[in-house]
Amino acid sequence: QDPNAPNEAGLNRFVWNMRYPDPKKVDGYVASEGAMSGPVIVPGTYQLRLTAGDTSLVETFEVQKDPRLSATQADLEARLALHLKIRDKLSETHDTINTLRNVRRQIDEWLKLTSEQPVHESLERLGKSIKEQLKPIEEELIQTKAKTRQDTMNYPARLNGKLAGLAYVIAGAQAAPTRQTYELFEDLSQRIDVQVQRLKEVLDGDVAAFNALLREHNVPGVIPVATLDRRNEKK
Repeated sequence: QDPNAPNEAGLNRFVWNMRYPDPKKVDGYVASEGAMSGPVIVPGTYQLRLTAGDTSLVETFEVQKDPRLSATQADLEARLALHLKIRDKLSETHDTINTLRNVRRQIDEWLKLTSEQPVHESLERLGKSIKEQLKPIEEELIQTKAKTRQDTMNYPARLNGKLAGLAYVIAGAQAAPTRQTYELFEDLSQRIDVQVQRLKEVLDGDVAAFNALLREHNVPGVIPVATLDRRNEKK
């Protein structure tokens, strides 16, 4: 949620959803809103800071527990701690997906731009190798065939979908996480780490070689980043 309240003259209203920031997104991923929402805070004392120009005001307020809940403060804090870990791992997973997709897109663009140059054949051979290595990594991390919510039921969930599903379960349980929940998170995290390492090896190997070829011909290289400024990319 945007932490900035409206700054128009007069009375303004800002409603906090009492959540931490959402996990990072990936284009084309379809999931329920609850699975991609940030964790809910625990009951406790919080501060609100309002800044207008050179003036800053601070107020303290309390978020109370729903009296109908049997969960203890420790239960809710344990749930929050795990949910934050899941959110951060999901963000890392989506950063990895975005990075490999940006790398693939940049390779295709450089192959087009160098199509009339002598280096094209070597670049094309390396580019094909890189894309062949990226494909299974992407397919382990995300269901590439799912374009709609219905597709998520027609095709098996991949690692990001399983992690998002776990976040949804955690968010809906007004209790401390179970042992099985922790074990599932650790298993998914380890499997994601394998794919993250595989991408690093591709970047350090063939992508580095691809960039070396580009530099030899005074062409800018491929930038392995999760987000790319599309406005500047064609300059």
